[in-house]
Amino acid sequence: MGAMAKQPTRFLALLRGINVGGKNLIAKDDLRGCFEEAGFTSVRTYIQSGNILFRSVEVNVKELTTVIEAGLSDRFSYRARAVVLSYRKYKSAVESAPDDWGNDEEQKHNALFTFDGVMPKSVLAQLPPSKTSIEKVTIAPGVIFWSVSKKQLGKTMMMKLSKSPVYQQVTVRNHNTVFKLRELFEVM
Repeated sequence: MGAMAKQPTRFLALLRGINVGGKNLIAKDDLRGCFEEAGFTSVRTYIQSGNILFRSVEVNVKELTTVIEAGLSDRFSYRARAVVLSYRKYKSAVESAPDDWGNDEEQKHNALFTFDGVMPKSVLAQLPPSKTSIEKVTIAPGVIFWSVSKKQLGKTMMMKLSKSPVYQQVTVRNHNTVFKLRELFEVM
């Protein structure tokens, strides 16, 4: 009996800084094509903000990240940045969210995924302290979960994030996107 072919592993690439504020505009079909040309299979995008699910026989996340960032940078002429997570790692990250994260429509809920080698604690250390009376910040491996009343949004430390150099070390997704990606991951 011959050796069985290795089953491709499920991954997610969270791209930073595409289709935001009129910069780095890339169509979903072009993103999908770039990933397929790199040899990835079962490529699927979700909304225009750089969420790509794919399968790969390569399982080294550092290697995958290098291939993805180089391919996107070459093809679309911008400095691509990506957080690449296996299905297991993404599922574990989402399961580590506080029980109430994403469940209150009166609040805004974001997940800040850190780039490889960046610790969530180091990101928070570079920001003003959170205002515990109006915002809840929870650290998990590779991600920071943040919730705040929509009425208090402008008063939070997280609203200062985009003006801070540490903003370049994360890519942000709202709770709806985080949960939808988990759902799509389950069926791919």
